[in-house]
Amino acid sequence: MVKGLISIPSLMNMYDTSEMFSWYYVDPIIAQKHVPPKWKVKVNKNGMASLYLLVQKCDKMVLNKILNVGSVGMSHIWIELEGPLEVVTPFKGTTRSLPTWYWYILPHQLENKLATLMFNIAGIAAQSIQEVSLGGKPGSIRYGKIIEEDSPEIGYTWNEKSQLYSKPDIVTGSHRIYRKYGLRESEAHVKCLTHFIGEGNVNLTASPDSAIGKLGFGTTLNGFCNTVLVKHCQVIYRLSFFN
Repeated sequence: MVKGLISIPSLMNMYDTSEMFSWYYVDPIIAQKHVPPKWKVKVNKNGMASLYLLVQKCDKMVLNKILNVGSVGMSHIWIELEGPLEVVTPFKGTTRSLPTWYWYILPHQLENKLATLMFNIAGIAAQSIQEVSLGGKPGSIRYGKIIEEDSPEIGYTWNEKSQLYSKPDIVTGSHRIYRKYGLRESEAHVKCLTHFIGEGNVNLTASPDSAIGKLGFGTTLNGFCNTVLVKHCQVIYRLSFFN
């Protein structure tokens, strides 16, 4: 296939975001079935792939430096990919940059309908959901949940308790994310001024009809999590079209 038009990038800025950042070891053969062949799922030293769940409550989201869509609750489901070593220039105020992570993504899930609409207009895969809850304050036992759009009974829940650090680990985070749909692909570079404030274990339960349940990894997953505060996160999206 020959690459055709590449769109003008879309820009998203997020401010003052609370996150539950978690990952789970899953079957790499099943994981690769959800990823087009041009991308290869990363297999860890334990022989497993990584499923990543990032749940966010963002105080302010601004699209293309113009449209302030206000506060947004979001959930992101990603599968880790192989990728080259990259360390971006750290943001001012951070101690260092973490190496870039590479991910294949499911559609973004957002409880803000305006944000969902604007994502879809821009050609970025997104779906509306009813509720995003982190389940409490950092350091407490948190019972978070995602209620998806079709029914209050469809979604996924988790419980976690992170041990808070004596002081935050302030770093620059970098992610490159990809998705293919039809004759186009989206890619994005995410760079964030990130405060890691704690870590712990997480237990996830998913409805079989939920976005996670449909992946085939099972409906109960045990993993690891970080409690995170992000002061500023910039995402540059780009769509590529093929003929």
